[in-house]
Amino acid sequence: MKPVNKNQIFENFSVHDGNAWALAALKTVIEDKNYYNPVYIYGKEGKTHLLNATKNALQSELKEVILLSAENVTNNLVKNLTSSKFDYILIDDLNLMPKDAILEEQLAMLIEVNKKQLIISSTVAPKDLEVGSKLQERLQWGLITNIMLENH
Repeated sequence: MKPVNKNQIFENFSVHDGNAWALAALKTVIEDKNYYNPVYIYGKEGKTHLLNATKNALQSELKEVILLSAENVTNNLVKNLTSSKFDYILIDDLNLMPKDAILEEQLAMLIEVNKKQLIISSTVAPKDLEVGSKLQERLQWGLITNIMLENH
């Protein structure tokens, strides 16, 4: 699990035209699990704040949630998440996930089963991830939103 920054909440997230849609999507899936599944957020900045804010909001509603760093995602972990108590699985920086065909297959299957709400962040769009076509396709089943930098 990835440590959560309790100070990163929706209320202190700097909202602008380039990230308002991502914020709205996350608030929607907090209210209605599986409304968009998975939610895939990509861009240069703000993603980790949004994932922390989502976890903090879900925990305040007593919902079962886990936040993972993609570097620490393993085959065994993903396999166990399917039958876990967690309703919400947040994965930060998917672009840093270890290159492993079995892991990719497990993650694709987790999306297919569609019993858990997945919220995933990355620096690149799903089509640009260096993963197999099956996982790329599954990541595009839900909502994809790009966080753009604020224009100054």
